[in-house]
Amino acid sequence: MWEKPTPLAEIMKELDMALEKDHHFADGRVLGSMCTNPLDIAKDAHAMFIESNLGNAGLYPGTLDLEKQVINALSQLLHGDEKIAGGVVSGGTEANITALWIARNITKKKKIIFPESAHFSFHKACDILAMEPIMVPLNDDFTMDLDHVARNLDDDIAAVVGIAGTTELGAVDDIAGIADLLPDDVFLHVDAAFGGFVLPFLKELGYQVPDFDFSIPGVSTMAIDPHKMGMSTVPSGALLVRDRNWIKTTHKDAPYLDTVGQLSALSGTRCSAAVAASFAAMRSLGRTGYTQIVKECMDVTGHALKRARKLGLEPVIEPVMNILCLRVPEPEKIQKKLDGRGWKVSVAQNPPSLRLVIMPHVTIHSIDSLFDELDSLLGEV
Repeated sequence: MWEKPTPLAEIMKELDMALEKDHHFADGRVLGSMCTNPLDIAKDAHAMFIESNLGNAGLYPGTLDLEKQVINALSQLLHGDEKIAGGVVSGGTEANITALWIARNITKKKKIIFPESAHFSFHKACDILAMEPIMVPLNDDFTMDLDHVARNLDDDIAAVVGIAGTTELGAVDDIAGIADLLPDDVFLHVDAAFGGFVLPFLKELGYQVPDFDFSIPGVSTMAIDPHKMGMSTVPSGALLVRDRNWIKTTHKDAPYLDTVGQLSALSGTRCSAAVAASFAAMRSLGRTGYTQIVKECMDVTGHALKRARKLGLEPVIEPVMNILCLRVPEPEKIQKKLDGRGWKVSVAQNPPSLRLVIMPHVTIHSIDSLFDELDSLLGEV
């Protein structure tokens, strides 16, 4: 701990120096992240509500009201009804863990089935909740193999997880097909952390998008992240549940709080400024605004695919959404070389490929500059 107060000017200088070391979305050179620069109104709203903590909701009835409006809007987006409930959480990881927590508590069972493409948070969830993970392989299109799901169903399955927009490839599992396989007492959780703010608007743009949300009766819970394509601040995720009574299974008494009641979130203290930020982003954009953002991202994704094919590179799958994975020789070597030139891209593992996430901060100019660099690098490997 520092012994004496530091002059504000010195503190700000140190903060500026730290900020300069970071990579920034505005540069257009970050293509490995599923987050982007939040809307200005989201940043302003976040700052306004910086002291809010819905872990002690009795002190923040205004913030609590905003959260209810956010959850209601997300429910409408995902074809929920008036019974849908939920809350704003720190992100997809907390939402996924909480969903399986609820499934375990209700079913009293210990096994979880999820695809090899599932986010690492499901492994965390199984570790924390003392549940048994059952991973099933993927089809040729990198979606969950339903035959393997059926083979692994037994009396101790608490939940099956389907992905609506896989982290690596953006593939969408056959959620309706999964639902058809499941007995009534098995939960179906859909991880739409990324796809939730993309797929509904792709439908509005005329893309062929399979049903993936509460329009499917068997879907029990869903994760969706406003801090990704929702244009909100970090951290901002959300968990939605079909029956609000399920949330009670994770309640814990906290009599010392301002309003005596129960907590059901995984975290006690909650960064609730993101509630206001998400509300502001969603209110300011509406369906029309999000549809335009998704259209622009898909246009840039299409341009990236054309540039790739001019270099003789093919995608692992035709992009389902604004994620493009390219089959390149020695992708990790290419990634490191691009990193040395100031480009932040990532590598998918299944299969090994160069992964580009085309977020709103990525422009046609960004793509052209990246592929000019990539053209020269391919000759070196």
